[in-house]
Amino acid sequence: MKVAFIIRKDCPRCAKIVERILNILPDDIETIFETEIAKYLNVPTVSVDTIEADIIITIGGDGTVLLASQKAKGAILGINMGTLGFLSEVELGNVESSIYKLIRGDYKEIEVMRLAVYVNGEFRGKCINEAVIHSRQISKVRSFKVYVDDNFVDKTRADGIIIATPMGSTSYSMSAGGPIILPSAEAMVLSFIAPVTLRIRPMVVSSNSTAIIVMGGTNEESIIILDGQEEIDIKSGDKVEIRKCDQAAKFITMRRNFFTKFREKLLKDVVN
Repeated sequence: MKVAFIIRKDCPRCAKIVERILNILPDDIETIFETEIAKYLNVPTVSVDTIEADIIITIGGDGTVLLASQKAKGAILGINMGTLGFLSEVELGNVESSIYKLIRGDYKEIEVMRLAVYVNGEFRGKCINEAVIHSRQISKVRSFKVYVDDNFVDKTRADGIIIATPMGSTSYSMSAGGPIILPSAEAMVLSFIAPVTLRIRPMVVSSNSTAIIVMGGTNEESIIILDGQEEIDIKSGDKVEIRKCDQAAKFITMRRNFFTKFREKLLKDVVN
């Protein structure tokens, strides 16, 4: 088995967690370390975009998980060193017990829907949380024409539009008023950031559909942000197409189901 480690940038505490895990892992497990770890441990490292492993252990916040999903290949097990850490499976107090479960094979590998993003017919990237189309300048409203497949939905003005997966529905989309979608639902949600009209509301569409956003206005610069990691420049007249990606992301889970995680991370302290 190959196990890779990716840690949050400038986080010596994260490197300490790597050391704790290395003290547990059997000698027959091959280990790979991302470049950032070289600041703290005397180990050979590789760049994140060359990592291929059976399991990728990320140590940091949700941003570290998203970085791994964008750049590396393998099933991700996140250890939370951030605040919310919704994408992370393991909290600090459970590191050792979770690694022992990993060694015993007491876990499930699940597939998570990704989105593929195209601009003017050219593939530009993929994401597991959301693609955000936003004005490049703050407080600048942009014009959008929204289509689902070949069906015109509406023409609206807003600061931006969020197209999210079920996993991403608990993130930025939720903060913008979008609904929470269960992972078992093959769907996408379109949420609007500060729209100037009340008539446009969040929409849930099938994952078999393509969400199409045509940029309106004249000389309006905007960006697409993929999982908060990558930015793509777009302008008036550009056509953005977002659909389900053929390649799913893989995650390691040790929880019973989505609702356990939902209560622990978002509701907190809720009991039957």
